[in-house]
Amino acid sequence: MSLSTIILAAGKSTRMLSLKSKLLFKISGDPIIDHVYRTAKSISSNEIICVLGDSPKELLDFVKKNKLKTVSQKNPCGTADAVKIAIKSKTVKNNNKILILCGDVPFISSKSLKVIIKKTNNNDLCLGTTLLENPSGYGRIVRQNNNIIKIVEEKDANNKIKKINEVNTGILCIKEGVLRKYIQKIKNNNKQKEYYLTDLVSLLSESKKKITSYKISNELETMGINSKKDLVKLERKLLIDKATKLLGKGVLIRDVSRTDIKGNLKVQKDVEIDINCIFEDNVSIGENTTIGHNCYLNRCKIGKNVNIKPNTIIFGATVGDNCIVGPYARIRPGTILKNHSNIGNFVEVKNSTIGNRTRVNHLSYIGDSILGNDINIGAGTITCNFDGKNKYQTIIESNSFIGSGTRLVAPVKIAKGSYIAAGSTVTKDTPGGGSLTIARSKQVTIAKWKNNSKSGKK
Repeated sequence: MSLSTIILAAGKSTRMLSLKSKLLFKISGDPIIDHVYRTAKSISSNEIICVLGDSPKELLDFVKKNKLKTVSQKNPCGTADAVKIAIKSKTVKNNNKILILCGDVPFISSKSLKVIIKKTNNNDLCLGTTLLENPSGYGRIVRQNNNIIKIVEEKDANNKIKKINEVNTGILCIKEGVLRKYIQKIKNNNKQKEYYLTDLVSLLSESKKKITSYKISNELETMGINSKKDLVKLERKLLIDKATKLLGKGVLIRDVSRTDIKGNLKVQKDVEIDINCIFEDNVSIGENTTIGHNCYLNRCKIGKNVNIKPNTIIFGATVGDNCIVGPYARIRPGTILKNHSNIGNFVEVKNSTIGNRTRVNHLSYIGDSILGNDINIGAGTITCNFDGKNKYQTIIESNSFIGSGTRLVAPVKIAKGSYIAAGSTVTKDTPGGGSLTIARSKQVTIAKWKNNSKSGKK
């Protein structure tokens, strides 16, 4: 039996107090809607239809980029109306199952959805529910003899119903034929004068249709976002949960409340992470590696026995084993640090390979370069890789020594075993083999320069 998924995303986002759609606010590194969309894709939906309202251009650009099928709810008047528009816009085969998701509930898992979908095989409708200590604001699940008979929204609930702590998550799966028949019968007889999709439950119950439910135990999966306060609360809860799980697996995280894992972090044994570190996209860290405080790692691979010192940024790079990086280093995309290399304080490396045991310890910029093994780069060295139009490569072969304050003007090759005197500006290839290259302008002293300058004479 094939599956269609409808994502409800027509809300006006008024409580976000923002000009952009709440679905585009990032959480755990990605837009809210992106999390929902990826989960829908992972359960092999035949089609994913997104119901939009009067959406800003940025949201329309997102759905276009991801090739989502969309329909427009021009005059939002309830969730049932949104679903009705969706099923009218696309012909689906009889007996298809239709999964309905909320665009602002980002962390529903594919595992939970698969259970809900499977339970629909032998039932007409399966609801995703959860138990909350404080159910205020949610629709309550009303049961009779343990059978679900209706859902009552908060604004329509009396005091007795408000005490029920089993609530509706907004996630459900229903047989397509049942949905088409009963959604036409939903009325707007409520305080909001809206067409509630939840009224399907009472209609199906009265018709003796089979209704079941699946209680989602992880609160993170069911938390929705209506305001920036909700966004911050959910993300903080998620980040603490991720860090706590790693702590339970043996990673020494100094403070789970000050460690932000916004992507996928894979960690080997005996890794230590200090406070205020941020991990985004895919990051892997080898065993016995330490990450100092205030570090930012994004889309990178870190080897074993590495010491990443405080305030270091590593983005789109690979760090080999036994390296030392930082403090205050910036390692940019395309960089490969080979084993036992050192990148020190206030050093920036971009799109370069740094060889084994090579050291760039102070105040340097290495860009679009290939450095061999056992090289020492003195403080203040710069590879001048950009002429204003094109970028060029610098090659420094193994066993070379680059003196402090050197400028290497690319394209240039420093041959194996070269020595470059401090303060040189090198524009030509060097012969290597233990030779010393000195490329400085002649030192000239002009007597009484200060007095001549004041009088206008030079």
